[in-house]
Amino acid sequence: MADEDEDLSHLRGPEPADIDLSDETQDFRFLDKLIVQDKGTLSLPKRGEKDFEPHATSLQLDTLEASRQAMHNVLSWTRTHTRKNHILGVYHTETNMAYVEKIKSQHFQTIGKAKGNILWLLPEEALFMVERGTLDCRWPVKQINDEEHESVRSEELAPMSLQAAYAAFIGFEGGIGGKLTLEMYTVYAGLKRSGYIVFRTGTWDDERAELQYPNLEKGKSTKRSSWSSYFSEVWQRLSKPSIPPLTASALQFGPLLKPGLYRNYADIYRLLQTIPTHDRKAPPEFMLTADSTNPFRITFDVYKAATKFKKSERGTPDFRISVINARETSIPTAAQLNDLLATMPYDPPNPADNMDRKLLHGSRNVILAVVDNGIPSYMRFADVPVSDERLYERSDRAPRGKGGGRQYNPARELRMVAELASETAQKSATSSLTDRLGRRLKPPPRGANIRDI
Repeated sequence: MADEDEDLSHLRGPEPADIDLSDETQDFRFLDKLIVQDKGTLSLPKRGEKDFEPHATSLQLDTLEASRQAMHNVLSWTRTHTRKNHILGVYHTETNMAYVEKIKSQHFQTIGKAKGNILWLLPEEALFMVERGTLDCRWPVKQINDEEHESVRSEELAPMSLQAAYAAFIGFEGGIGGKLTLEMYTVYAGLKRSGYIVFRTGTWDDERAELQYPNLEKGKSTKRSSWSSYFSEVWQRLSKPSIPPLTASALQFGPLLKPGLYRNYADIYRLLQTIPTHDRKAPPEFMLTADSTNPFRITFDVYKAATKFKKSERGTPDFRISVINARETSIPTAAQLNDLLATMPYDPPNPADNMDRKLLHGSRNVILAVVDNGIPSYMRFADVPVSDERLYERSDRAPRGKGGGRQYNPARELRMVAELASETAQKSATSSLTDRLGRRLKPPPRGANIRDI
């Protein structure tokens, strides 16, 4: 049996490429510069060096302890509000909301709802303002009536910490519009920090949203002239396939493509398209019964940042997001996706876009924000009109390189295939004839007489 030292000598350490530097203990001593008393000496911190292997020395232990203490000092540092930008908010215990006096500030251009001289904030809006240090939210010491909202003084309120704000605004069942979960707030705060404008979608306490019926341009006139009807009929006859479609009995036996003459690719691909698809312009229908606990429902309406945005005239959202908890929700079924997409408005792609963009957009689309332990991942689900976009008729230009690109032409491709097949057949016939002639005209054996041949 080998010694222990001999066995340990064969062990290999981790490769440098397998080490994730973000998992190592970081040096947080650079954060001491953020809590100095003199504001004139503030500067952006720089990342310091990290020790990757412990060697149990006093120097390393002191360095780690100093790093932990620096992080503790930063987290325990008391943030204050300046008098000029101080915004006082009051927590409303009955609705789980907060309200402030109506003031002119750029922060409230895209959040809150005004009611008289009072601006009401939803739980996610108030918590986001408290977290970023803009709002000073406080507890009411006594019961405040509706008429006393405007006359509340700061002496009658108790300060609310950030930890208390998280405990108050998140998870309140009886709040206006339903419960705000930590996953919902994580998505909301991330989108707000990225510059998007985010609003709640309706109310969160209803069983499910309403069906969205397609708007098929009702105001457009359908009358046509006699000449227009004539040319339309001629064009429909010319565009019909030259080969009749296969019947159900013909599909039971033999291949889909019967031997025959095919003049274009369109006829071939029409014969291969045997699975019928649904009409996306038809009114949608629910497949499941109404359930208020269904997690697949629209949570937020998201708008891109715009300079002339008005809360009273939001318009159509750029994105609709459904927040999902990855730890409590399984993969959605086809029925759940159908009911979720049925609540989306019919939004066909722009006809001027290319085919890839049309397929990505779909006729109805929704974004699922799947949150796994505080980390959101965004996935788009769409009702893709694959049957409406004929891939075999695409005429996109190939990417140009040094030799340039050329346009896709099915007729040219068929001609090239025919020429290649003809050339291959000629070579095969020539080689076969050469073999037969070679076998007949064999050379005479060595030493044979001319008479013997």
